[in-house]
Amino acid sequence: MNFKPSGINHITIRVNRIALSEEFYGNVLGFELVRKMGQSMAVYKIGEEDTLVIVEAETSYDPNSRDFRVDHFGFYLESDEEVDEMATYLREKEVTILSGPANRKLGRFLFASDPDGNLIEFFHEKR
Repeated sequence: MNFKPSGINHITIRVNRIALSEEFYGNVLGFELVRKMGQSMAVYKIGEEDTLVIVEAETSYDPNSRDFRVDHFGFYLESDEEVDEMATYLREKEVTILSGPANRKLGRFLFASDPDGNLIEFFHEKR
């Protein structure tokens, strides 16, 4: 497998109160809102093609719970076939695949974990 990403396409973080985080990332830092995905997810453009995704934590309803962390980061691949090739390669290297490869509306994705359990997405989307 010849995996040479051109950069990190996105980082997804969990937040406790999405409205406050939207205010911070959108208004305080001035990031451009690319799209909202329901009430609990927002995508902000950073640079030319990279994005920051914020997702409200499942435990946000509980004021005693503080569920904030980097959720995952994603590497963009050039085709759906490369997603499948990455899955084969990762299996050969005995890397844990958590989800996929599978289709999504505009492409294909795969989630795997590193040795410490950090979630990594490898994906292709039609642009």
